[in-house]
Amino acid sequence: MKKSLLSGLVLTAIAGLAHAETSVQLYGLVDAGVGYSQTKVSYGDSWVKTREIGLVDGLGGTNNWGLKGIEDLGNGTSAIFQLESGFSLGTGHSLSEGTLFDRRALVGLTGADWGTVTLGRQYNVADDILSPLDPFATNFAQAGVTAGAFGDSVSANMSDSIKYMSPVWGGFQFGLGYSGKNEKTEYDSGSGRTVDKDTSNWITAGLAYTNGPLAVAATYDRFRSDVTVSDESTKSTTNMWNVGLTYDFTAVKAHLMYGQTHGALPATGLSSGLINTLDTTLVDDGDSGLLSGTSGYRQQAWLAGLTIPVGDAGRVLLSYQGNHVKNSDTVYDKARGTLHIGSIGYSQDLSKRTTLYAVASYGSGSVRFDALEDKVKLKSTLVAAGIQHRF
Repeated sequence: MKKSLLSGLVLTAIAGLAHAETSVQLYGLVDAGVGYSQTKVSYGDSWVKTREIGLVDGLGGTNNWGLKGIEDLGNGTSAIFQLESGFSLGTGHSLSEGTLFDRRALVGLTGADWGTVTLGRQYNVADDILSPLDPFATNFAQAGVTAGAFGDSVSANMSDSIKYMSPVWGGFQFGLGYSGKNEKTEYDSGSGRTVDKDTSNWITAGLAYTNGPLAVAATYDRFRSDVTVSDESTKSTTNMWNVGLTYDFTAVKAHLMYGQTHGALPATGLSSGLINTLDTTLVDDGDSGLLSGTSGYRQQAWLAGLTIPVGDAGRVLLSYQGNHVKNSDTVYDKARGTLHIGSIGYSQDLSKRTTLYAVASYGSGSVRFDALEDKVKLKSTLVAAGIQHRF
């Protein structure tokens, strides 16, 4: 009797200890295939063409590995953490040199009744509630909205951030986040006081609603750059908002998205999608910059797409993206441009963890300056097939 009682007490203590310990999970995604891509930017008789043929990796999803854990604190509240690093499967290199966990590095608290608060490096609210409304889920290079017509406002990393995501109440969910530090250094070399400071910050917010086959989301991001070096200040503000919806008709799912960006895009952290290729090419050719460099920058972007189920495990993906951009500032000669991207893809689940896919996408765009007789033109082609495994 005493032996049975002692055994029961030991088992109870071990069970309680296991319950109190943090549950840690190793996870990741590996994705690779073969593909062909070509981008050509031309003006008159001058042109720059870039072509790549061979192994492609991270096309259907960014290669990554990570650790995430949860500990039950009682009363419906748990402590959580997540560390996630992106890498190239083709080379084995980190996607971000000098940053170990470039995708996520966060800790926080979560509760089924009140939501989740996280601190660290993490994605903006749009990544949680808006990016899933893209038929290509922001992946597949220019076929997805982030590298296509919309840019990173639909999905972007925020360092030094705090974010809150609510539970789903009656189909509604909202999120709010802030990123930035208030840094200030004062010094006096004997000739007077000088101040260096950086009060740049990022605010992200969003609201989503799901009801049966309908899913709707609206997001807003504001990036404010405010840097002072030796009492000389540089300030700019970028406002970005996007809306999207999907409706599942069972035989087909329809996707729609629309967004606007107002203000200069920061040099790092946000891009203007495929139109950024024009920026990069002209800067490399000696131009001082294009379109997104000053507060006069404006962008409108849109998407229409379909997901068509094939059997129990296949999907045909279709999308058309477009955008219109301009910069009214005279320093950019009142530049304005357009972009159109058509994409088709197919994915086939071999299991819950392994998927085969193929994608083809073609994009064309142009930018006109008042002082130039002809347009600067862009053509971009992508054809690829690959395999993805999640663990």
